[in-house]
Amino acid sequence: MTATTSTHGIDAVRAGFDAVAAKDLPAFAAAFHPDATWNHRNDDRLGGVHGGLEAIVAFLRESIQLTGGTLSAVPQTFMPDEAGHVAVLTRVSGSRPDGRTFDDTQLILFTLDTGLIRSVDQFIGDPSAVTAFWA
Repeated sequence: MTATTSTHGIDAVRAGFDAVAAKDLPAFAAAFHPDATWNHRNDDRLGGVHGGLEAIVAFLRESIQLTGGTLSAVPQTFMPDEAGHVAVLTRVSGSRPDGRTFDDTQLILFTLDTGLIRSVDQFIGDPSAVTAFWA
């Protein structure tokens, strides 16, 4: 798979992060292939592979709802290659209505195809803290 933009796919990835910040689910969905996958690599209530655009949007919607809209995913560093991948060091944080909080550095690996996100692999920095947060 290859990126089709001169920025090696960073534009689609940035658009996805911007949409999450705005809580704009239609704009978020527009960055993805309809049959994309998202692998949240942690053993928590949101963990596992979310296959297809509907499942990915539902995953984000649930994350936003569980955090009362405080979910934040702030990209720190974009690392594209020449083969349609963009690794993003990301600070993910949020709070739950019961007072639980988390602030975790994560690595999110995007694979792009024809300028859209085909797959996402989300690597958690502190798995036990994230699991406790989503419990």
